[in-house]
Amino acid sequence: MSSVGSVDNIQQRIVKMTETKLLPRIDNVYKESLRQMIATFGNLYYIDGNGNRIKVDCAHGNAERIAGRLKTDNSIVLPFITITEVDSARDTKRERYSPLLMHDVHWDNQKRRATRILSLAPRAVNITYEVNIWCKYKADLDMLRSGVFSLFNPELKVPTNHSKDSRAYIDREKPMGSVAAADTKDRVLQKSISITLQTYIPSPKFFFTNTGEIHEFNFNTTIDDG
Repeated sequence: MSSVGSVDNIQQRIVKMTETKLLPRIDNVYKESLRQMIATFGNLYYIDGNGNRIKVDCAHGNAERIAGRLKTDNSIVLPFITITEVDSARDTKRERYSPLLMHDVHWDNQKRRATRILSLAPRAVNITYEVNIWCKYKADLDMLRSGVFSLFNPELKVPTNHSKDSRAYIDREKPMGSVAAADTKDRVLQKSISITLQTYIPSPKFFFTNTGEIHEFNFNTTIDDG
């Protein structure tokens, strides 16, 4: 690579290198965020008719697909909760005051020296999920709805490996609905709650060699002298 020049030149090079490596990071952020949301809402309980505290299963699932299954599959255990991603958008307001180029320092214990690390500012994104509660009895539905709302005060922290400052907020809830149950005249009750997760997509980090080359940096990277 050519030697390091002006700040603008460095920035342009890092922008170009970031573009080629960002897609896998974006994919990982969305996958891990969904896993964390499922884990969070998979810790809800309801009290059954015998006074037992029962943990409710939570899984990824589109509401229309689940409703279709309920009409044909009578083996589904109720109540249960499903989550699906319905929208995402970049949040420029949270990025407004961030410098384009971030500077950091990594201390190499083996070489006993500090190395300057550069990266673009993380991208702020809002991911909207639809949380659906499916129940046979309204008492169970009300109990689980209250359990969901009790997690937010007013936000819910959802830390992940890519962002320790991810926060979820309740946007709105829809009126209670219902779908036909398989092989019976009963109907399964449904409550939909829209939740937005505010998180960040980290940019890949880069370091300079002594010869002015720019390489991608990972925490297990060995930084050569040359």
